Amino acid sequence: MGIEFPQLTSFGTLLAFAQALEETAAACSRDAGHVGAARTHDKRRTRLEQLRRERLNEVVLQPLNGMNRDDYLPADQGNRTPVARAIHLEETISVFYRDAIRLAAQVLGGLERTFERFAKESDGLAADGFGDESNRR
Repeated sequence: MGIEFPQLTSFGTLLAFAQALEETAAACSRDAGHVGAARTHDKRRTRLEQLRRERLNEVVLQPLNGMNRDDYLPADQGNRTPVARAIHLEETISVFYRDAIRLAAQVLGGLERTFERFAKESDGLAADGFGDESNRR
């Protein structure tokens, strides 16, 4: 997809990585035919950008320890269907946000609630399976 996933070295790069995940998930959801999920990811990406601009200017350069970029990169899934790829990506995103919660709580209260909500939304999208079997390609 050509989306850049930065190393996780600061809270600024954590938010940039989250935005890249959301952009990837929106495209993957569109490929899977799930417009609602794509809209959810587009809104989340916009919310992350707002957080970065409005609330986190003072902490974006604070060093980040305990998360490794490679643990959250979307995996190459070869011949899997678009729906299967989308479900796998939702599961990866949920893990990313849950791991980021503990770091966010240390730096800025409130951010962990946003990450928790995003993780739960991704859990729900993955559990939903992007619709019934007739929607799978």
